[in-house]
Amino acid sequence: MKKLFLSLVAAMMCATAMFAQGSLLATLSHEGEISVFYGSSALKSAFDAAANGDVITLSSGHFNAVNITKNITLRGAGMSVSTDSINPHEMTVIMGAFSINVADTLSGRINMEGLYSGSDVTYNGTLRNAQFLKCRFQRFLAGNNAVMTNTSFIHCRFYDGVTLNANSNAVFINSIVCSPVSNQASSTVEFDNCFVKYDFGYNHGALSTSVVNAYYKNCIIQNAVQAGYVVMIPSSCTAINCVGLGHSDIFKNMTAKNSTNKYVNAISSVFKTYNVTGYNTYINDSWSFELTETAAQTYLGTDGTQVGIYGGNLPYSEDPTIPKITKCNVASKSTADGKLSVDIEVKAAEY
Repeated sequence: MKKLFLSLVAAMMCATAMFAQGSLLATLSHEGEISVFYGSSALKSAFDAAANGDVITLSSGHFNAVNITKNITLRGAGMSVSTDSINPHEMTVIMGAFSINVADTLSGRINMEGLYSGSDVTYNGTLRNAQFLKCRFQRFLAGNNAVMTNTSFIHCRFYDGVTLNANSNAVFINSIVCSPVSNQASSTVEFDNCFVKYDFGYNHGALSTSVVNAYYKNCIIQNAVQAGYVVMIPSSCTAINCVGLGHSDIFKNMTAKNSTNKYVNAISSVFKTYNVTGYNTYINDSWSFELTETAAQTYLGTDGTQVGIYGGNLPYSEDPTIPKITKCNVASKSTADGKLSVDIEVKAAEY
């Protein structure tokens, strides 16, 4: 907990936010000035008024999508609902498909956090140095000739597909990645402490061969099972301290790198609740992918913590990192020199 004493302007902002609680609200921060927009089109209104490098913060609720053409920071209340007494939060849902297409000449980068997208997100042009944190995507797809470079996804969920074109690179950290595709040798993908699922029934990333130049570290990798198919991770990939599910030959092509990886036949011995072994199964939002106590102590990564999304330096959490105002007390009168005392209590998730 932190106590901050702010100016009268901050007090007015706090009062406005408290008054609007429960309403659809978007705030735009531009060069120290705050603008407020209301309603389902508040995101579009804020974005239209935004300049490159500005910050837009959304309340919980459903907002109409807008195509992103500026390097902005877009923050929501969360990609899920939590009634936890320590870190309660609701969802910010972006309604409808949208695209990301920022001119490569613009400075800065795209930052998104705490958003739930139930439709396709398509990126075009060059998506450079972008960061997506604690976001849920239906599909995150590359447009024609689109390039993704130095892009990171941290604590994200992908329901059905994420694609990379040629000359692209990205890193996924403690994320749930369903059906990735990066089938160009000129592209590289890194998965750290992820759950990665390949599925025959999907439109994207049906096989582990859909990613030909990947580095898997401390991951759990599942190939969907279909009779007559034996799918192995390509020899151009590297896997270290990973657990494979679906077929015993999943690591076979990586002979020189296979000694630290393990295949597990009984999926119920790995996860507390997740037990899907067949194909054509989308990543359900309710699946937590928590390991059993035995698995968490048995399957360890390079750092000695459990493999999968709850291991490593950044264990998976859907709690937003954005500080939340939990108390705001404003003095009834200003002091003799014209100052107003404001007592604000701010709480942020541990990260």
